Amino acid sequence: MKQVVCPKCGKEFTFDESRYDGSCHISFICPGCRKRFVMSLDEIEATEGGDIDASHGYITVLENAFGYRQEFPLHPGDNLIGRASKGTEVDIAIETSDMSMDRRHCIIHVKEKGGRPQLTLRDNPSLTGTFLRNTLLGDRERALLHDGDVVSIGAATFIVHIPGEEEDDYFE
Repeated sequence: MKQVVCPKCGKEFTFDESRYDGSCHISFICPGCRKRFVMSLDEIEATEGGDIDASHGYITVLENAFGYRQEFPLHPGDNLIGRASKGTEVDIAIETSDMSMDRRHCIIHVKEKGGRPQLTLRDNPSLTGTFLRNTLLGDRERALLHDGDVVSIGAATFIVHIPGEEEDDYFE
């Protein structure tokens, strides 16, 4: 039996994973809030214990008028971020009904520099733009991200978390 946590209300429940192939996606309905969500066995195993792999950083999508708090780990290379939509392939699929967020909205690039992750942000390009610290990124502009930076895409906002970066580094 595997344990799953509802991304909306946080309720934990179990299911029998032996009935599923590791490559398929499984649709769940939360017994607490009735939210429907889809996960693969790989995603479930990566989130077991409630922890995400934050070695390269992660983002926290804040609750807003369209959705709820979600957390996504980042991986080395490009992390394509967009609105979750059937048939659209992105690395970070934000569950929202916000149509002002593109299906392929922006990209966070992660690379190692001096033994620490270095993150940069760029618009994909999107129709509504990508805002970093309330400033619209220009075409082809790349911006260096710092721990705690606030990024807005459509009506959603997320906070960037970078391991090993001290707040003081940002204010030097």
